[in-house]
Amino acid sequence: MTRRLIIAAALVAVLAGCDPATEPGATTAPDPALVAPSPTDGGAAAALRDRYAATGNLAGLAEKPENASEQLDSDGVACGRPLPLLDRRLVVSTRVFGTPEGTPAGEFVEVAQETVVYPDEPTAADAVRRIFDVLEACERDEEAGQVTTGHTAGTLPAGLGVPGRMVSATMTVSDGTRFPHRYGCLQQGRVTQCVWVWTRSAADTGTWFERAVTATATGLRASKG
Repeated sequence: MTRRLIIAAALVAVLAGCDPATEPGATTAPDPALVAPSPTDGGAAAALRDRYAATGNLAGLAEKPENASEQLDSDGVACGRPLPLLDRRLVVSTRVFGTPEGTPAGEFVEVAQETVVYPDEPTAADAVRRIFDVLEACERDEEAGQVTTGHTAGTLPAGLGVPGRMVSATMTVSDGTRFPHRYGCLQQGRVTQCVWVWTRSAADTGTWFERAVTATATGLRASKG
């Protein structure tokens, strides 16, 4: 659940060069980054889109519209275990941002945010609990040649104002390239928002994760589910 969509489909595109229409400043297609956020699509995605609208860039990140309709946990399985609460989701939306064509490998970053609306607040809280109980107990998660290990519970930045949990881990792809990543979920009422960040270094991943999860918390506090 913390790995498939972005690394499997996007690493080749991002590191070798993504579609120019998704780069900041591209003019070959309408830019979906300017779409107004919906009531349940706040946090990192909205903050990045707002910045794009104001400045024309996303601190080097470009939205990837081809991923917007896909779900990162579409298989309903994490670390070989099913997540039964997935069938109770009412709304799911996903946004993915990544470094554009020509970015040096050492500056690679990918940020994803998934918004989920559940029927009620207890179900949302239970979903976060179950997901992280599974992840924190996971020693090794493998799919399609990608191996994620070292799942370790972490502490979210102080002052977010909403409850949540996070883990860190490292994904190794088939050619041996390692991508430290962090994954965190926040909950406000019946809405959860989860943020994934991958870079080529643990320090960069930590920096980008703090930015993304802080923006996400701001969006959640502003629009209650």
